[in-house]
Amino acid sequence: MRATLIMTAMLTALAVQARAEEPAATVKPNSYGHRLIATELAGHPEIVVMAMHAVPPGTKTNVIVASNIGRLGKAADADDLGVTSSGQAKLSVNAAGDHFEALEPLKDLDGQVIGALGVVFHYKPGDDKQARAKQAEAIRDRLSHKISHAGNLLDPWPYNPKFTGRTYAQALVEQTMARHPEVRILAIHATPPGGKTNVILGSNIGRIGKAADEDDLRVIEKGATNREVNDTGRRFEAELPLNDAKGRRIGALGVVFGYHDGEDKEALVRRAEQIRDEMAAKIASPAALAKRAG
Repeated sequence: MRATLIMTAMLTALAVQARAEEPAATVKPNSYGHRLIATELAGHPEIVVMAMHAVPPGTKTNVIVASNIGRLGKAADADDLGVTSSGQAKLSVNAAGDHFEALEPLKDLDGQVIGALGVVFHYKPGDDKQARAKQAEAIRDRLSHKISHAGNLLDPWPYNPKFTGRTYAQALVEQTMARHPEVRILAIHATPPGGKTNVILGSNIGRIGKAADEDDLRVIEKGATNREVNDTGRRFEAELPLNDAKGRRIGALGVVFGYHDGEDKEALVRRAEQIRDEMAAKIASPAALAKRAG
């Protein structure tokens, strides 16, 4: 009996250890989530810590998936889980009184809560806490427009190390989305000079260098348009053949809008075509898309 109890205890301990180690094995430092954090921190020296908490694909535990202080795979605490479940921010000053944390519900581009975002500022008595809270909320909102879903945060950055996000294609995506806030996702698929594989050269959700899938290739090779409502029913994508300014087909453009049941899909396709044509007029060639910008 004692031997059985010991064995059971050992197996239980191993199971607990496996569960504890699973998220850490999933979360890696060279992720899209880390890229988003690094980009924000570069413009905000007043921020000490930034950390994203979410549930990695294939797991059930909410953990740190990206941060500037490590701790990747660390399980969310009660505050993190409370913010995630309630969708309400939590504001606090640390015990030493030198840091102020705004813990915001982290959202995807549909506005759905996918976790929590911790933003920690330098603080001294008398600092405007509400101003800092609003700043953290603005950062959260800015990030949400670049997050397709929780798993997107775990994508490698860049998706293929041969590619960079500092291209004309990326600049064109950002300029176009600034003019068309109704667009939730915009992605340019093209084959760079000297390459043989059609990849994402610019998008607002990372994945730079990700190879085209069968749907992308069908659009590119046959000139067909893909129309699709995603599995949540909240998005409609029109993927269209993309030409350059001279009318030569150079790839595909994915345009995703918010969607509700019964909405006119063909009207959304026409809107996507207008955006595609607007962009095409600014593309001299595939080589121009891959050219470094900035």
